Amino acid sequence: MSENTKSKEDFVIYDSIKTYCKTYNIPLENLLDILEDQKVLPMIRGKATEYIGAAFLRQVLDARDWDVQKLNLNPQQNQYDEDISITFRRTGTRLKAETKNAVRGSLRTSGRDKNVPYFKVKCHKSRSNLKLQGTTNDRYTVKDFDLLLCNSSNAIFKGKSLDRGLHLIADKEVILWLKEFYKTETDENLIRASYDDWRLCLPASIADSSGVIPRTPTVLMEKDPCWFKSNELGTKLRTLINGEK
Repeated sequence: MSENTKSKEDFVIYDSIKTYCKTYNIPLENLLDILEDQKVLPMIRGKATEYIGAAFLRQVLDARDWDVQKLNLNPQQNQYDEDISITFRRTGTRLKAETKNAVRGSLRTSGRDKNVPYFKVKCHKSRSNLKLQGTTNDRYTVKDFDLLLCNSSNAIFKGKSLDRGLHLIADKEVILWLKEFYKTETDENLIRASYDDWRLCLPASIADSSGVIPRTPTVLMEKDPCWFKSNELGTKLRTLINGEK
């Protein structure tokens, strides 16, 4: 890409940002402050994960067999807000995929009920009521979507902090383990590797006997019986479609 072309694209992006701010009465000079607000940033990153997840699915699924669409629909009352649509071209069967971020700072090398490295996934509806967390008030069921995907990135970042940006968790033992696991040496490469470390599952494999998905299901970093890597995705989806017939 030439410098002139790049400059034109930069101008178009900047002009679009100015128009956006004017339309929604957002002070341009405070845009970054607003975007990095601790209440706003998680929502933005969650929405970004939907687009990145759709791009990931397009990359790993054979386009001759599968059509992946990122949906941007207004959720209707009492209806599930669908993230991504995956259509099997041969039959027209449509599957729903849900993207979720990991729980911030949840990566551990072991825990009370786990003796292997793991992290947690934030897998509940955004409009939740903590007073009702013992019920299915804010939880998904196996009927809400057909595929769940996440990556480990959020789990290696600290929780809320006063300064800008995302910072790695302070546990040096965990960071050393992660760098060995991802075969990286720098923090920057570690973060990039975690962004690319997608894990997928079929909801039924992590739901309880009533078909309800936990609010924060666990993902084992190695040899998880429920979560699988991208090389198994096509086979898993075909099995799911055949099982529904």
